[in-house]
Amino acid sequence: MTNNASSLPIFEHINTDIGLKYLNQNRELYLKILDNFLKKYKDIELNTLKNKELHNIIHAIKGLASTLGMTSLERVSSQVHQQKNPSRELIEECSRVLKVIIKELNLLLPSNKSEISTILIINNEPNEIDELIEILDDDFDILLALNKYEALELFEEEKIDLVILHTELEDLCGLSVFNFLKKHTNIQEIPLIFITKKENESEIKDIYPLQNISFIYRPFQKKKLMKQIKIFSNS
Repeated sequence: MTNNASSLPIFEHINTDIGLKYLNQNRELYLKILDNFLKKYKDIELNTLKNKELHNIIHAIKGLASTLGMTSLERVSSQVHQQKNPSRELIEECSRVLKVIIKELNLLLPSNKSEISTILIINNEPNEIDELIEILDDDFDILLALNKYEALELFEEEKIDLVILHTELEDLCGLSVFNFLKKHTNIQEIPLIFITKKENESEIKDIYPLQNISFIYRPFQKKKLMKQIKIFSNS
């Protein structure tokens, strides 16, 4: 007996007709397998794996991609699997395609829906920006403002769900950025994560006794940052 009760997202990189045909039109089962694929491979870095481990994982990904309708991933993973010593470029291409699929599943699967989808980073320190984007880019739409005026423009043009603000921007105090945006935007209604020194945390809490603020310190840890974002998503 097939189950058509579960509606499917509209994917750009997954042919759901292929997956549904293989699973006898069972949408609920199809969504469950997609969710399992996401959980299993979301943190995989193919270019760090040894030959045998890479071969085994690529073999599994190739089979699932074929079953689930991930045609571009099936094609490139098949090419990797066919070669005893695949080139670095081919592995990187396979990794890129896998990350595109993972990002789409993260954004569109019903079980993975989050109230937070767009994050504004207000920062002008290149290394920190790179670190944050590397951590967040697979799971969220990222906007970047280098100063308060760029941030204001983005607030006027975009729906922002969370802000990550450095308290000590070069040539500009991050707290003054917050005060500026507070006058002109709805930033007080949006979850806010401050990048700060630990000794500054109590000072900021005294100045901004808001419920929806949190703090992170360098070096950034992906698990801690994602946990804080998840808390805001569920609040």
